Amino acid sequence: MTGAPEPRDATNELRANANEPIRYPTNHLLAVVDTREQALAAVAALTSGGFMDSEVQFGTGAANADELDASTGRSGLAGMLIRLAERIGVTDEEMETKDRYEHAMRDNRFVLVVMAPTDERKHRATQILREQGAHTMTYFNKHSLEYITPPKSI
Repeated sequence: MTGAPEPRDATNELRANANEPIRYPTNHLLAVVDTREQALAAVAALTSGGFMDSEVQFGTGAANADELDASTGRSGLAGMLIRLAERIGVTDEEMETKDRYEHAMRDNRFVLVVMAPTDERKHRATQILREQGAHTMTYFNKHSLEYITPPKSI
């Protein structure tokens, strides 16, 4: 056993349960890496650095991008209003950020999603991901987004 995680099925890498809709990733850090090797190394570094397997996910490819595109991440009235805004061409920071991660997956880059409910966990995940070559990192607070690194041109 080498300690490196096994590659995950690219059709279901982003979420543990494909039967549930994608939800807004409150208290999660999202980051992009460019290769499968970087993604696997980042997962290994995160899990050996104190994060549980269930706190780390990653996704890539058109199927995951399509699924993200089809979801607002919100339910109820908020979800309906976001869909209406999308249809009439209105965007906001949250929608633009979602598009950035969707496009990264369409370009066969890997989006890592790390649960980090405390500042300490967020800083630890950020440090590990930077060491693994991650870029375009965003922390999703309940009511705001925190851009940790500037987006790489995608």
